[in-house]
Amino acid sequence: MYLANRKTFLCALLVLIWACAHFTFAQGALLFLGEVNANNINVRCDSTPNSEVIYTLNKGVRVEVVREFFEWYKIRLLKTAPSYIKKRFVACLDETAQPVCRNARVINDRVNVRLKPSESSAILGKADKTDPVVILEQEKGWYKIEPIAKSFGWINKKFVNKLAETEEKTE
Repeated sequence: MYLANRKTFLCALLVLIWACAHFTFAQGALLFLGEVNANNINVRCDSTPNSEVIYTLNKGVRVEVVREFFEWYKIRLLKTAPSYIKKRFVACLDETAQPVCRNARVINDRVNVRLKPSESSAILGKADKTDPVVILEQEKGWYKIEPIAKSFGWINKKFVNKLAETEEKTE
């Protein structure tokens, strides 16, 4: 009986540790501000050289690095990144703006923000209920939007110089 309870406790503890680590990384807390050090550098959907390219950056562009994973940095996407969300998951904030809505909010939790207007396209982030979105265009059941704060891409870390480290917040 004691061994079974201990095993259950250890499993629960490991799950809790994993969940805390996952939650911290998922939130995208800024690790440091960086600057791209070369031209035509790909920002990718995943931390692999064969992953789909989101966009390219040139020397001098500043990026917010939120995570380091082997030879890659996870960065917050710039406002110019292509991002799409299904129309049915957002509500216009200004009803008088119809038929053109520019400011909206997400009406469901964990809504995928995608690279292209397709359900098979790469997921760049997840929007939650009440998250604001800025609509740029409409396209066949999709809105092209500015990337939300929880939209990320990956860049090889050899192409980013650290500008400023952020301090850990402890409460």
